[in-house]
Amino acid sequence: MPPSDVPRKLTLKEEISLLRERRRSRRRRFSTAAGAGLAVIAGGLWPLLGTGPQPGDHAPLPVCAADSATLRADVDADGHLDEIRDQNRNASGSVVFRRDEHPTTVGVGDARGFWKKLRGALKEDMVTRGAFGDFDGDGYLDLALFYSQRDEGDSPRDSMLVHEVRYGPLARDLGSDRTGTIRTGSPAFVSGVWVTDTDRDGRSELQVLQSGGDGMIARHTGRQDDGGISVGGEEFHGPDRPGTELGRLAFPACAAS
Repeated sequence: MPPSDVPRKLTLKEEISLLRERRRSRRRRFSTAAGAGLAVIAGGLWPLLGTGPQPGDHAPLPVCAADSATLRADVDADGHLDEIRDQNRNASGSVVFRRDEHPTTVGVGDARGFWKKLRGALKEDMVTRGAFGDFDGDGYLDLALFYSQRDEGDSPRDSMLVHEVRYGPLARDLGSDRTGTIRTGSPAFVSGVWVTDTDRDGRSELQVLQSGGDGMIARHTGRQDDGGISVGGEEFHGPDRPGTELGRLAFPACAAS
């Protein structure tokens, strides 16, 4: 074999350099594969963890009460009036969004979100209650949301998974990037909620009917306070359930059309 065809022996420095290049190549291949895997995982989780729909930025429109079971308001700030309906008057109503000719209806039970629905699935007799009011006085409707467990007979079961206020404008899934805690005296079952504005200051008060044990029902009032709503001041305690209102006691009547 001619001398020119004999493989040249690598120096120690060249062998170290080649070894480092092989390691870098393996790391690049691993990073590419890991990135592809994370992309697949993220794509699968996106429907659960994504930001979801976002509200518009239209200035607040006046809120009015068509009757004791129907409010009209621009819930998602798109410049079109929507309807909030609670025909059974038990704080389990829904919003009918009217952005186009195909209305979309979203119930307060849908507002809990995936993870809270999953947590609630592990318990029995969980109930969602929601009330719409302008608690911070900015002109947009907010949602006070409770998700709690019914009593077992006359014995309270203190399991309240959701007690939060979502400040408007709200998205079409009734979500919000701005939320606060509804601070209650106990985690007992919330059977009804509605709003009032007794002092006519433009900030809604939250009326809460909550189990008091032994078949009794307590009524409490909540007001905007420290980034959320503080509920306190027992106003009623008895065996009869007071009637609830959707929003007629907090907003003016709608003009006749």
